[in-house]
Amino acid sequence: MPALRSTVADVDLDAIAHNMHAVATHGEQVIAVVKADAYGHGYEAVGRTLVDEGAAMLAVFTVDEGALLRRSGIEAPILILGGITEPAETEIVTRLGLTVTVWDLDRARLLSSAAGTTARVHVKVDTGLMRLGAPLEAAVERIQRIRALPNLAVDGVFTHFATADEENDSFTVEQVRRFESVLAALDERPAFVHAAASAGAVAVDTRSVCNAVRPGLALYGLHAAPHLATIDLRPALEWRSRVHRVAWARAGAGVSYGHEYRLARDGRIATVPVGYGDGLPRAAGRHARVLVRGRALPIAGRVAMDLIMLDVTDVPDVREGDEVVLIGEQDGARRSAEDLAEACGTINYEVVTNIRPRVARRYHRGGRVVATRTLADGIRWL
Repeated sequence: MPALRSTVADVDLDAIAHNMHAVATHGEQVIAVVKADAYGHGYEAVGRTLVDEGAAMLAVFTVDEGALLRRSGIEAPILILGGITEPAETEIVTRLGLTVTVWDLDRARLLSSAAGTTARVHVKVDTGLMRLGAPLEAAVERIQRIRALPNLAVDGVFTHFATADEENDSFTVEQVRRFESVLAALDERPAFVHAAASAGAVAVDTRSVCNAVRPGLALYGLHAAPHLATIDLRPALEWRSRVHRVAWARAGAGVSYGHEYRLARDGRIATVPVGYGDGLPRAAGRHARVLVRGRALPIAGRVAMDLIMLDVTDVPDVREGDEVVLIGEQDGARRSAEDLAEACGTINYEVVTNIRPRVARRYHRGGRVVATRTLADGIRWL
């Protein structure tokens, strides 16, 4: 196995597979969202796993992300959720056979005019998120005009919910109704009709309207909201490091930048090589806790780019090389992505997505490490 830095994220590909099958019960087909480096878990290994487990399509946001998946050997359909932002991307999309989101005629014509191939698109309809998509009142006409363009195949129509993670589902139900009104006006439905992401798949039943679901967060074993934790998901990622140094310090000594933290008595400070350069939010220095020898310890002072410090005075047996858990289990104790998110005033989506590429990944399947990914070597299958 390649040498890895002590700060590493372990990704359980069996959990990814389990989660995909759990959410697949909410739709006939799964469009698996792997944007933002598969929510910090890793495009290549996660993408391959999801395709092997039966995902009908992968989805990313940018053309570059789609190109990366193609370079990693994934031949399955790939949907670019963000569409084309620059005309030059048209050549990449057509050459790599990527499916593109469109919502207006200008972008559709760009694809239509690309020589030598039939471009495949999904048309997005804005039913109330007010972000991307054809306005509801213009959607049917736009879909019909896009379908009439040469060298273009409309393979999908979709929308995105605005409030699916809230306990009051009335607006989500209204968005389903609006979307259904567009579909009812079409002469024929395309191969993929989808609306529900992770929250929506649990919050409302879209199967009478749609034939696919578009999960992202749920694939990684994380729930969009506590009240939606009604399906069996397994968190797929654990984030660990090791104690790099242990130093004795006198009472009153300041720790980290600004000396916001000072020792109340003579004690010991442990330094851990993880920081905001790795994706640990700087706000974690206020309230977050990590596990050392089964104890949940607060961070002592500010999070630096590369390092954090822990006051281990009350854990006298801590030594250099001891494991430190940011997300995961240790000696019966657990820290979750939700715990870290709450401590930092953010959401679990952001915590895992922010884990930087310089944090090595180890991929586990069937009880063994099957791949690693490092900044220097990229993905390596073992």
